[in-house]
Amino acid sequence: MANVLWNIIFSSNQQLLDWGGVSFQLIACSASIYWILSTFLKDKTSAKSFWLLLALGVLFYLVGTMLWSYNQFILNNNSGYGKLAEKFFIVQNILYFLSLLVLINQIKSSLLTIRFLLDILIAMSAAVTFSWLFLIRPLFSQSANISFSLTELIYPILDLIVLVGVISLFNTSKRVLAKKTTFLLVAGLLTQIVADTIFTYLKVIDAYSVGSINEPMWILSALLIGLSGIYHQPAPAFALSRNNTQENENIYIKHIIPYFGVLILTFYFTYLLYGTHPVFLGLSISIILLIIRQIFTLLENDRLVDDLNKLNEGLEQKVKERTDKLVEIINSMEYLAFHDVVTGLPNRRYMEKRLAQALENNCSSKKLAFILLDLDRFKHINDSLGHSYGDLLLKEVGERLSANVSPNGVVCRIGGDEYALLIENAEICKIEELAQLILKSLRESYFINNVELNITPSIGIAMYPDHGSDLDALLMKADTAMYNVKENGKDHFKVYNGSMSMKSIMELERSIRKGLERNEFILHYQPQISLHTRQIVGVEALVRWERPGIGLVPPGEFIPIAEETGLILPIGESVLWQACRQSVLWCKKGFPDLRIAVNISSLQFQQENFVNLVKTIMNETGANPKNIELEITESIAMGPIEQNMSKLACLKEMGFNIAIDDFGTGYSSLHYLSKFQIDRLKIDRSFITSLEKSEKDTAIVRMIVMMSKALNVKVIAEGVEDEHQRAFLEEVQCDELQGYLFSRPLNVEDCEKFLVNNAL
Repeated sequence: MANVLWNIIFSSNQQLLDWGGVSFQLIACSASIYWILSTFLKDKTSAKSFWLLLALGVLFYLVGTMLWSYNQFILNNNSGYGKLAEKFFIVQNILYFLSLLVLINQIKSSLLTIRFLLDILIAMSAAVTFSWLFLIRPLFSQSANISFSLTELIYPILDLIVLVGVISLFNTSKRVLAKKTTFLLVAGLLTQIVADTIFTYLKVIDAYSVGSINEPMWILSALLIGLSGIYHQPAPAFALSRNNTQENENIYIKHIIPYFGVLILTFYFTYLLYGTHPVFLGLSISIILLIIRQIFTLLENDRLVDDLNKLNEGLEQKVKERTDKLVEIINSMEYLAFHDVVTGLPNRRYMEKRLAQALENNCSSKKLAFILLDLDRFKHINDSLGHSYGDLLLKEVGERLSANVSPNGVVCRIGGDEYALLIENAEICKIEELAQLILKSLRESYFINNVELNITPSIGIAMYPDHGSDLDALLMKADTAMYNVKENGKDHFKVYNGSMSMKSIMELERSIRKGLERNEFILHYQPQISLHTRQIVGVEALVRWERPGIGLVPPGEFIPIAEETGLILPIGESVLWQACRQSVLWCKKGFPDLRIAVNISSLQFQQENFVNLVKTIMNETGANPKNIELEITESIAMGPIEQNMSKLACLKEMGFNIAIDDFGTGYSSLHYLSKFQIDRLKIDRSFITSLEKSEKDTAIVRMIVMMSKALNVKVIAEGVEDEHQRAFLEEVQCDELQGYLFSRPLNVEDCEKFLVNNAL
């Protein structure tokens, strides 16, 4: 529009008219080249070269314009630059056609090639005919200069070639480019063809001059082609896609285009010859009707092809959906095969696979560390709270382990409460640092469903190749080191060495089982003293293992193994049987009011048949439930509340005393104290031992006693060993004491002597 206005305003000033037209063309071409090259750099599809060829076409037009202007306005048409410029204009159209071929080549596999070529030839035959009549033949006769005529002849021929590409693009563009891009590109190329045609026609009639109407059209053509790059969307959504709505909109036009030129030729032929003979009119009508019939046949074929395509697409979609589902199932099965369901961590099978890979790729100079980790007293938590709490705890432990392991390590759950870690390129000092870090991390409190839990790990470490060359060997050595940690108090780590052996642990478990069969577990009794009367009010039954040839085995050496293996159940049952029988004997010997306190493990209490078992023992032994006190731990508050309350109610109804053992070290909650029918709280020895050292523990003991008084619950302190502790407990009005200050645990004979000497 600016160029047109410029030509109108300065039509009388030839110099301004010339330079203005050239300037507008240079600006338009420069902008177009910039836009198209920007699209070329952004496009990542297979049509990327299309934009490059298109930009080169505009560039050649720009260079040709500059050469032509230099020759025309500066050299006054006295050099060969004019002929050189024409060659650049010729190459411009060749590049345009090549770019269209590149674009059409992207969808050649989806076209009916033969029919497509015939359609193009039909359209082109009409276009060539009119071009020959009105442009090419007049060029031959217009000038005697054959060179000039041949150069000018190339323009309409190249325009026809570009027209072939435009028609091809129009027929297929909805599968390649966006709608706006296609419209702008086709409009730009057609504008170029029309402008060239006008230029050739003006040359034929010798009426061309600078400022003619074709020059603004050349500018418009360059701008439209450049704008097609701006609106291009290189997303795969347009690449080789089908759009049924757009196909239906253009189907009539696609079929009419090849025959449109034939119709025009027919009308022109009829116009020229219908007066010569009537047969020409009939022939024209027949041709027109034949074309109409052919178009309807093609439409019917397209409908059938479209139905077939829809059917194929539906089948392809179903096959794809089923394939995707099958792949998803296979992936899911593979994941489940190598991962733990509870924690989401890799499992033992994955560890075997990963270790095999690591050993295969490992250099002899590099070591691998295999770390086995077991959670201490996890069974206690699992049995007390249920598997849902246990599973959440296992998951949290897995997350903490993963957070502490570097990318060259693998964390697996290999079963139960056992985890395995594989660390590649390991140095023993670094592994020990990692073990310390894991201990620190896992010792921190866990909050599972608003319940605070604490757990510690026992860690065994084996090194490749020092301790084994396969998973079984490394697992066995790490397992040996881990159980060595458990034997020595748990909550620590050890690296395997040759002096360790699993034999002692396995023998210990086997000996416990034999000890139960041989009744080697006996009871010792530790007196409990009333602070008010200074008299013995009860004794606590403490299990001891009298091992033949070895003597008494401390509880700390066999109770952890018994808890790990579940042997604590028959041991606990044996303790209750013995305590009840002893209560009956002492009643007969003149101690009818002596209370015997029996520890009940959490695992025992959670057994469904626990109450019935107690009833059976009481009936068969004839013991008085009032003389038996059942000491349970605070963990009952973390288990199924309603079920535990029901059990305690049954026991209370039978006449048993109920005491909370080790109060203050577990889940201390006033809520369960108010719900459960508790007779006595037992302050843990750890608080009593540190009375002189810790003001906090002193305050805790004082608070426990005060709280018990308010709840009308008696308090007994265990672990009292000196007068200072006794004096403090008397000051805070503790009810009963137990400890070495009064007596160590005694066997049955010594305990009876102690009772006689300190008669009730």
